[in-house]
Amino acid sequence: MKIVIATDGLVKATHGDAQYISGVPGYAGCLVLTVPDGSAVEIGQAWSVSLTDAVAARVAEAAAACDAVLTPLAARFPIWETKTWDKQLAEAKALLADPTLADAPNPDSDDPEKRVDHIPTIRGITAVTREDVGQFAISVLANDETWTAIVSNVAGQRQVFVARLNDCTTVADVLAVPLAISLPDVGQP
Repeated sequence: MKIVIATDGLVKATHGDAQYISGVPGYAGCLVLTVPDGSAVEIGQAWSVSLTDAVAARVAEAAAACDAVLTPLAARFPIWETKTWDKQLAEAKALLADPTLADAPNPDSDDPEKRVDHIPTIRGITAVTREDVGQFAISVLANDETWTAIVSNVAGQRQVFVARLNDCTTVADVLAVPLAISLPDVGQP
C-alpha cells in the first residue's frame, strides 16, 4: 500500500501498490511511502517519516519523473524493434569502418569471411525499406547519438537531484529540494 504524507506530517491519502500516483498535482510537495499491506492507516493520522525514508521516497519520485519524460519518446517504437538497436548500432559501426560489408555475402566464395553476412539486421531492414545500407548505417549512428544525449541529460538531472537529497539533514530539507526533470533540446531520435 502507498500512503501520501503531507508537509505537516499527516496522511493525506492511501493508494494500492499498483496505482501510478507520481506527478499527481494535489500531491506536490508530499512524500509517497510504501507500507506493508494491512497497515493501520487513517487519513489525517500523524505519520513519522525518517530521513532515510524521505530520501528514498524522493529518489523514487525522481525515477518516476524520468520515466514520465522518456517513456513517450520510447513508446514510439515497439519493444521488439528496440531490442535490435544494439545489433543495428554494432553493424552500422562495422559497415562504416569497412564499406565492403555492404556487398552481399557470397555462399560460393573461397573466402569464409565473404560467405558470412556481417550486417544481417541492417540488410534485413533495408531489404524492406529499400534504403541504401550505408545511408541507413549513418542514420542509425545519428539516432543513437541523439538518444544517448537525451537519456544522458535526463540521467544527469536525476543524479544532481539525488546528490542534493543526500546533502539534506532533515525531512523538511528533503521536501524543499525542487524536482524538475525535462527533455533537453537535442532533437528527436
